[in-house]
Amino acid sequence: MWDLIIKNGRLLTMDSTKELNKSLLIKDGLIADIVENNIAEKLDARKVIDAEGLVVMPGLVDCHTHLGEYATEGVHKTVGKSQKMAAISNYLDCLKSGITTLGEHILGHPVLSTTIGELKEAARHTALTVKFATGTCCVGTEPLAYTSALRPGRSITFDDLGDAHYAGLAVQSEFPGENIFITATVANLPTHLVPNGGKRILDRQDISRIVNIFHSIGKKIGAHIEGAENIEFFMSANGDVIHHGHGATPQQFHEMARKNIYLVATPHGGTSSAPNTPDEIYQSLKAGVTTAIATDAYLPVHPEAVGMDDIELVGPKDLFKICKPTFEYLHERGFSKVDCLKMITTNAAKVMGLDAEIGTLSRLKKADIIICKGIPVFDFTDTDSVLMVIKDGLVEIDKTI
Repeated sequence: MWDLIIKNGRLLTMDSTKELNKSLLIKDGLIADIVENNIAEKLDARKVIDAEGLVVMPGLVDCHTHLGEYATEGVHKTVGKSQKMAAISNYLDCLKSGITTLGEHILGHPVLSTTIGELKEAARHTALTVKFATGTCCVGTEPLAYTSALRPGRSITFDDLGDAHYAGLAVQSEFPGENIFITATVANLPTHLVPNGGKRILDRQDISRIVNIFHSIGKKIGAHIEGAENIEFFMSANGDVIHHGHGATPQQFHEMARKNIYLVATPHGGTSSAPNTPDEIYQSLKAGVTTAIATDAYLPVHPEAVGMDDIELVGPKDLFKICKPTFEYLHERGFSKVDCLKMITTNAAKVMGLDAEIGTLSRLKKADIIICKGIPVFDFTDTDSVLMVIKDGLVEIDKTI
């Protein structure tokens, strides 16, 4: 007896560029097999979903978000114990949008004092897979403002960030996110309040030392970076994941590919520089860089973002919308629709070190699945067209009821 059978669907496995008209057999939260529809018809299951005419594909992965911390204050205006409630509300929005795995960035907050341990515990009680990247943050105010995931609810100084502090961050971090800020961020503040946005705050020696601290305990490290010279510093230090990477050159994309450094693109903003354009993401992929797109939610759209004039603040429901200009550009230049979708499934899973478990519809991978009215981004950008969300083999969202 199977736990769940999804039959007759248009399967996008991400292992092939072609649609498969087959059935998924699910047992104990895993994809046990992919079989012909006529075989599935003869099998018994506790639940059967007939997905005829619908697209069946892996659950989405958003590998750069701030939903447990900055979005709780910025979107929900929470400043006390309700922070965890707001975080769970944000996580539910993700699930309803087809996102089944999150890469959460916890950087400390000058007002919110919920600890990283409490946030991790709250996330464990949701239906999502949530992994946490712990780091420090520098906001480009005058003077510069610093926070750290290890000291929530207070401001710190650059002098507080010694080797022992970075080692503590490395211990707590679960994937290479914005563990360090090589350049000061504009955050979500108006430009006039962050005159030092984009200013370099770590030099080449600092970066190399911190990268070595993470690597010495077997942890990969990611960084918030803009500007070609700053990107070069991180690559020469053998960093692992570049977040944003606004201002990267075509030559640097080839160097990233050679060194197996991943890129998390945010084509809607995230730094003081103009965001990743569709052509820059195209150049990155052509060079062979494992590239993901993430929401950085919640984040205002940069005025120079391409094709996003109708969006003001990017949240989970906007993942398809921010991908659309890039996906269309890539598809016009020969990339398959599946290759485009890998940036929010397979590649994002690789960034988080979870590609052995999720990101494709494959035997013995987790049954994290969405069922849609068409191919996301290409056929629709509204999340209402994500009809079902299945996590670990269980139907968590069913909009057909």
